[in-house]
Amino acid sequence: MPENTAVRKGAKTKILGVIVLFLAALNSMLSWRGGSQPNEFYFLLLLAGGFLFALGTVRAMPRRAKHAIPMRPTGESQSNKQ
Repeated sequence: MPENTAVRKGAKTKILGVIVLFLAALNSMLSWRGGSQPNEFYFLLLLAGGFLFALGTVRAMPRRAKHAIPMRPTGESQSNKQ
């Protein structure tokens, strides 16, 4: 494995979330197809999978710099430029 390979933040969490979502969806569809009503546990699994996927998405977002560049230079105002 090359040393410069970087793992993106949130990728593992998103994959785990998708796996939980698929398992919950398959289990609920199989129980529905079998004639029984899907139970609350499957809906909780769906919510947990969605939460993990959203958490991974948030972790993958780029971070802002600690010292943000101001929109306008501090010593000048718009009225002085006229």
